[in-house]
Amino acid sequence: MSKLTKLFKHPIQFFLDAGKGKKKAAEKKAIEKKIAAAEKKAVAAEKKAAAAEKKAVAAEKKAAAAEKKAAEKKAAADKKETETKGTKTMLASIIKSIIPVSNVNLSHIEIVLYFDGKMGNIYQVQQWIGTLNELHKKKPILIITRVKEVYDWLSAHTDFIVVYCRTINDVIELNEENNFKCILYVNNGAKNFQSLINGRALHVHINHGESDKTSTITNQSKAYDYVFIVGDAAYDKYYLNLIKKDMSKYIKVGRPQLEHIERIPPFDSGYVEIPTVEENSLMSQENAQKVPRKVILYAPTWEGTHESMNFTSLNDFGMAIVQQLLAHPDYYLVYKPHPNTGSRDSLTKKINESIIKLLDKNSKGKAILGGDINSLYEHIDLAIFDNSAVAIDYLLADKPMLMTDMFYKVKDRESKPTIVKAARMITEREMYGIPMIVADELENDNLKDERNKVRRYFLGDFNYAKKESTHKFISTLFDICDERDHLVDNLKKINEDYTIL
Repeated sequence: MSKLTKLFKHPIQFFLDAGKGKKKAAEKKAIEKKIAAAEKKAVAAEKKAAAAEKKAVAAEKKAAAAEKKAAEKKAAADKKETETKGTKTMLASIIKSIIPVSNVNLSHIEIVLYFDGKMGNIYQVQQWIGTLNELHKKKPILIITRVKEVYDWLSAHTDFIVVYCRTINDVIELNEENNFKCILYVNNGAKNFQSLINGRALHVHINHGESDKTSTITNQSKAYDYVFIVGDAAYDKYYLNLIKKDMSKYIKVGRPQLEHIERIPPFDSGYVEIPTVEENSLMSQENAQKVPRKVILYAPTWEGTHESMNFTSLNDFGMAIVQQLLAHPDYYLVYKPHPNTGSRDSLTKKINESIIKLLDKNSKGKAILGGDINSLYEHIDLAIFDNSAVAIDYLLADKPMLMTDMFYKVKDRESKPTIVKAARMITEREMYGIPMIVADELENDNLKDERNKVRRYFLGDFNYAKKESTHKFISTLFDICDERDHLVDNLKKINEDYTIL
């Protein structure tokens, strides 16, 4: 029966059935809604449980990491404690652990080179190696160093016995166990004072270069029994600037390092074409003559340990000098900065690094960061220096040089720098005419006669070709060793005869 037929024949039953259907549909819908809500709640609960589980895993990892870190920290602390406990034993045997002193007879060692400096200062010893080799042939020497890296380098690059003393106790024990007669110093390092404790040896400062910097006339020279100087210039600097001095302790020995310069090959500077003028014709490019480019050295000094020692031209002139010479077709630039350049001043360091990078990409120049600068002088045509010892050494090459005028920084000395008489000075006003100044000096060498006078004043009249300076250096040390023996014997007699109370 259709719904319409049912409606006409049984209207009451129709409406009763319709009400029941509605009720069932509503109940069904309510059940479905409850099921959907329950499912949603279950999904949320499941997500919450997953998040809680993830959080628990993260917490567990964090706890494990913290535990690991704590364990590593404890292990490091235990290691440090162990090392601390063993320090005294380690230091007591440090000399024997590095060099088996018990297996090396040091009783024959009379002359010692003591070096307080890091690897950045190794050049101070390196320049003496040739001279010390000559000395070593006649009297074996020992080198004492205070830095492990320096010990490693000297052991690998020299044939001398090298000892590393980490503490003052190591230095004192080494001196007490041996009979050193003469101890040499190449600088005024702060720990030199620890070596000067040895009252049974004579102490000699031999320096690492001769310049017009105030460091070469320091009052610290009075700490040593003798100071080896190069020539009249050094003598006059001490005489004219120290208010109380014994000038007999300043001994002229020349510059023996200049007699032991390592030879290197010339630079591949390339060629420049010079057109020739043929008779009854215009300039002919076809017959152009190829000549090597002139090699120009720029060797700025560093910024010094303090501002009154800051003679570097890098901050003022450095990049201008380099760019002008690279841009000129006739010149090949060799850049040789001081090994300590940029160690005190960040701007100097940045400029130095920029110049090195520039030269790495340029075929008309080269940066040389190691080796002895004296090896370069044979192959260059002109040098540009700041106020530095390397300019004094260059005098022996008898070639034109320029010097940056940074002498306004000289404030704590009375005498005037003499080296300026041997070089064409470059002022700030002339800074952007470098190529013209270089060309003029290469062609005319305007200061040659004056430069030779200055050379004799600084380097003396030693015949460096015949190694007269090396001979003077060694013979003077032998005399000092003999004097020391006489002084020790004399002191012994004084103590035997002296009565107290």
